[in-house]
Amino acid sequence: MRVGLPAVGSAPLLPDEARVVDRARRGDKAAFAQIYRAYARPLYARVLAPFLGDRDDAEDALRETFIAFHRALPSYAWKPPGLWPYLATLARNKARDLLRASGRRQRLRGAYAELLDALPAARSVPEAPDDAVFRGQLRAHIEQVLESMNPRYATVLRMRLLEGRDRPECAESLGVTLGNLDVLFFRAVRAFRKAWNTLHGEEAKAP
Repeated sequence: MRVGLPAVGSAPLLPDEARVVDRARRGDKAAFAQIYRAYARPLYARVLAPFLGDRDDAEDALRETFIAFHRALPSYAWKPPGLWPYLATLARNKARDLLRASGRRQRLRGAYAELLDALPAARSVPEAPDDAVFRGQLRAHIEQVLESMNPRYATVLRMRLLEGRDRPECAESLGVTLGNLDVLFFRAVRAFRKAWNTLHGEEAKAP
């Protein structure tokens, strides 16, 4: 027997949900956490994962759903049958937004992979038998290029390339949405490749 994931229009999952929502509207973090714990799994399993067919995309859309709900809370008015229909609609909208951006995201992933593949093969990085030495030299070359770039581009590349931070963490640190982060990163990758070719291409040609 399956444990009930709610259908649209079903009863609230939270006891005394109206009061919990009211507390969350007034800035009670524990109340918002209650809402998240009650609805995150059903939204993921019933709405987002089937709609998107990709675990990472569904997790991104779930995160965006609750960010949007938190922002909307001050003007949200609870009414029967409760939060589920509202959150399910919000989640579907976030999923559609993500699907519309999927072509751009594929291009971003391709650009990222291309950039990572190109760096170790750059002629300006001397070969070394010690991998640690090689990585240190490569890091120095990368930093040299980053220092020549727009600071915001350099920051997003350091976060993603050198520190290995995920997209949501980078977006939060930079104060932008995930969509704007993707645009920023794509432009940063293009700027990096241009700066790399300019700086190290000239070095490779030098006698």
